[in-house]
Amino acid sequence: MRHLRKTKLHSVRWIVLALLIGCCVNSWASSRSQAYNLPLPRTTGTPEELVARVSVGPLKRDLRIIVRIRNGEIAGTISPYGAQARQGPAVYTIPIPASAAQGDDVLLLVEVEQKGAETRPPTAQEVQGIKLAYVPVTQSETK
Repeated sequence: MRHLRKTKLHSVRWIVLALLIGCCVNSWASSRSQAYNLPLPRTTGTPEELVARVSVGPLKRDLRIIVRIRNGEIAGTISPYGAQARQGPAVYTIPIPASAAQGDDVLLLVEVEQKGAETRPPTAQEVQGIKLAYVPVTQSETK
């Protein structure tokens, strides 16, 4: 009986340790990115693909915005190219895999990578908004 109690106590300790590690990793990841839980605009039509339209303000040359889906896979990146003389926001379209939709929503994790610095969440000026949309897709015939 005593051996059985020790085994159960040992198992409980491992479970608690695993939960603590999971919480710490999740907290660490969330401190480096901003989560956007976006509802699907509607049900998809047959030849359509889901995209995220990311509204971005002017970015410094050494910044890169990374958009990830729920499982951490990178859906796309946004980085400035050439001189940025524009004053207003620009909208970038990033394709979102069908596997990113869970139920009626899509969770996107957005982070900013800067040369020589830690990855961090974007500011409100860097990422001004994200909307989901469907775009038509045409199938091409290959020879």
